[in-house]
Amino acid sequence: MTLLHLLEYTENEWSTENLLKCFQSKESLDDLHTHLLGMGNAKFWIENILTDRRKLPTQNNFINSDSLRRQLGPLIWDEDMRQFNDPENVMDLFDGLRSSGNFKHSFYENLTTPEFKQKKEHHGLSFQNNFSYDVVFSLDNLVKGLGLNKKEPREINQGKVEEKLGIYTRSDWEKRDFFKNWIIFNARYQKLQVIYGIKAEHLRMLIGGEKTMEKITDLVQQNARAHIINAFSMMNADGSEPRSVDFHSFRGAFTPEFYPRRFALKDSLYEQRLDLLAYLLVHALGRYSGCSPPVKYCEISVGCGDLSRPWIFDVLTTFSHNTEHVTDFQTRLKNFPWLQKNQIRQDMRYRFLAGFKREIPPIIDNYSADEAVVFLFELPHYAIYAMFREFSLSDNGDPTIIFKQQVEDLQKMKKESQDIKGFYHWVVGLDLCGDELGHPYCPFIAHEFIKFVQEIRREKRTKNFGIRIHAGENVPFVRPELPGYRLFVAHMYILFRCIHFLKMKLGKNIRVGHGVAFDKLLSIENYKYRKSSILVAEMKRYAKSVFSDIPFEVNITSNLYLLGDAVRNAVQEEPLSHLRAVNVKILLSTDNDGIWPIDKCDSLEESSDSAQHSVDHPAPQFVNHSAHYSLAAEYCDAIKSHFISTKIQLDTMIDDSKKYRFCNRSESASSCDGIKRDYFPADVIVHPNVLDMLFKKELSPIVESYHFLKYYENIYKTQDFPTTNNNINYRKYYYEVAMRILMACFYLRRSLSYQDFEKEYEKLSKTHQNCKTDYKDLFSEKGCIKVYTACKHVYLTLMNDAQDEGANLKVSIDDRDYLFCSEIPNERKTAPYLLSTIETFIRECPKPATIFSFISNIDDDSQEMKTTLDTINRKIEEKPEIKIFIHTNTKKDMVYPSIKNRNIIINATPEQRTDAEEEEIECVLLYAVCPHGSVATCALNFIAKHIHKESFSIEQ
Repeated sequence: MTLLHLLEYTENEWSTENLLKCFQSKESLDDLHTHLLGMGNAKFWIENILTDRRKLPTQNNFINSDSLRRQLGPLIWDEDMRQFNDPENVMDLFDGLRSSGNFKHSFYENLTTPEFKQKKEHHGLSFQNNFSYDVVFSLDNLVKGLGLNKKEPREINQGKVEEKLGIYTRSDWEKRDFFKNWIIFNARYQKLQVIYGIKAEHLRMLIGGEKTMEKITDLVQQNARAHIINAFSMMNADGSEPRSVDFHSFRGAFTPEFYPRRFALKDSLYEQRLDLLAYLLVHALGRYSGCSPPVKYCEISVGCGDLSRPWIFDVLTTFSHNTEHVTDFQTRLKNFPWLQKNQIRQDMRYRFLAGFKREIPPIIDNYSADEAVVFLFELPHYAIYAMFREFSLSDNGDPTIIFKQQVEDLQKMKKESQDIKGFYHWVVGLDLCGDELGHPYCPFIAHEFIKFVQEIRREKRTKNFGIRIHAGENVPFVRPELPGYRLFVAHMYILFRCIHFLKMKLGKNIRVGHGVAFDKLLSIENYKYRKSSILVAEMKRYAKSVFSDIPFEVNITSNLYLLGDAVRNAVQEEPLSHLRAVNVKILLSTDNDGIWPIDKCDSLEESSDSAQHSVDHPAPQFVNHSAHYSLAAEYCDAIKSHFISTKIQLDTMIDDSKKYRFCNRSESASSCDGIKRDYFPADVIVHPNVLDMLFKKELSPIVESYHFLKYYENIYKTQDFPTTNNNINYRKYYYEVAMRILMACFYLRRSLSYQDFEKEYEKLSKTHQNCKTDYKDLFSEKGCIKVYTACKHVYLTLMNDAQDEGANLKVSIDDRDYLFCSEIPNERKTAPYLLSTIETFIRECPKPATIFSFISNIDDDSQEMKTTLDTINRKIEEKPEIKIFIHTNTKKDMVYPSIKNRNIIINATPEQRTDAEEEEIECVLLYAVCPHGSVATCALNFIAKHIHKESFSIEQ
């Protein structure tokens, strides 16, 4: 190594050392992004709970000890008294059920359901022989936790589970019933249940008992322990720390590798023992208290359903050091000696975010719930249309269509919260959770959620109630030069517009969880041959404005485990530099401190590498990192990797984490109740370059009757527009026409009067009195009628909301007809409807023609489709002056040998986009958002190019 390199290295290391010392001197940290059930690593769950007989006694221990049944027996909630029932009464209930089968106890009926009674009778179960005090791990949860396919028959999965646990190697496997039906009390749902599974006592035995992994010598038990370790944390297959290659099996596999796999066994534990849920919380708060610097404030995400259950809420709010807040569970802590509040700092505060799942039912019937990504891939325009439809419903206060389940969950939470004292003292915001893959939509845009947040914020103590959106995390990235790029772009565009909508409706107190895919999006040079380029252009243009005052919560370890190198933009020298370039606030957080290990940092080991130093340049003495775990370790990694490279960055990040809390901030959230109801949506997305031209015009004053100008001024006028012309001068009039087509579609969408349209059209046209001859008529009254009429035909035929029929439109220029047609969006399996439309058109067409058709998917295995294509093939041989283009969103490279006629082209030039005249499209200016978006977009851009011609005409 040269002296220059050595000096550079030493200076960098000293800079890192100084930053670490500065970090160590900080008073406290805030973790704003973490999930309770993601806390606790495998060692915690296995060594501190599963193999600890003090916490999980055996069934015989319970049966033989009155005090144990009293101490650790079921926690049954008394709805009337709003507290847990007396342990003595609970013990009497179950003792009576076990001894005499007496079902006449005062609250027995409240614990049963018809389903429970039917299952109990069906399997011939009795409390005496089949009730378990011990935790029972259901076979279903073991299947999930061990990474098996839950769709396979139960018997096959049981065999696989038994194989992984080594049951078949035991001499008693045929005699011992490891798996059987048990009666358990589900404390989470406060109901008796029949479940098929294995007791904790037996599972503990199969994985080596109380021994640690290092002391297990039996190979079968080692393997079984490794499988269970992996059911709690993302590790190497043998249970050791994950290797680089292991990450590749995790990344992009949020479902099922992350969820439900690493949560399933936790469900079995805490559903039957709420004290173990409390133990998890104590453990998490203890880690926060013990790391250095300590975490003194955190916001923990918990499912809205659990927070709405008063018994779980009572347990979770037990560990406040506020002496005025006393829960019923707190009075019972003596029964659980492992729940010691002295592990938690006196100045530690924690709050909750109510988590809502993002998954929604299929938007179109022919796509199953498992085909959410396929739907987004095949019909990106329809996916965006569904979002715009929700914007419109929300603006008008109408019920949601696609977020019904989330709204139902919200209503339940609202109802329950009325009877839970201090609910909104503890629950300070909402959180959108779940696998983002194929599910970019945000239910918080529904007016039911908007109204709820606005109502909560009207109260002084809850004025900063916030929302957090997991976004830009598990996103399918496709290269820009590939047709599937539209999947990535549509996903990101839906997220972007949802965030924008929420910001305009709610103002501040919005945070984005992760968001790293936006950095990838902003880093890509836009690709001119893709229709989706217009969406990318809009996002890149307005990202700075939309993301202002919306912090992104970044989780370094989480991203390493779950996100691929492409989405993480791993090749960047400075992580998230493109987000920082648009002034996005970056916060560090842990996400799931347990499923992946955030237990140490390796700076000490790195600094001791003597080969990098000399006598003149000694190794820097790093601060002691023994307390760098949890959030402190995330900061340490950020400093070492130069993600945090300056003191200003470090100070700002720590200060911003305090600033953007949802709890007790001095700055109140602003609301945007005054936004007009017609703010969203416009059903044609416009390239920002067109708006550049619009706002460079001298149009003042803009009067109230100028609806189009008022609308776009309201949304975009405050944005930063470039001072350059963006190389559009050479196509100036094409852009001008596109602007007028946009205006006509705007008026048609809102059913505004033609008279007002005419006034605005004249306003725009005054600047073109001396334009080129062939465009002169277009900027006149005659041109106004022509543009409006053409767009009206497009709007009525191609941009209607009907899903159950195809769409077609004919345009004539000179001596040639152009047919634009599209398939029924719901049609996927049979011969496309549009083929019959094409067949009819060929038969009736008297002159040369070009047919430009769109279908989301072609089933090349369909005999019906092949027959129809063959028929068209024969007919077109009789009319060689007709050319047919068929465009699909799938199988772009598919070749159809049976089609001999060169005038039938399926997916011409899939690497680039051409128009109906086979000319390369330099830039798409208008993007129609409707069920037939592809053909409508093509028609609008084609009209913009040719409507100035005298011979142009259009008909339905």
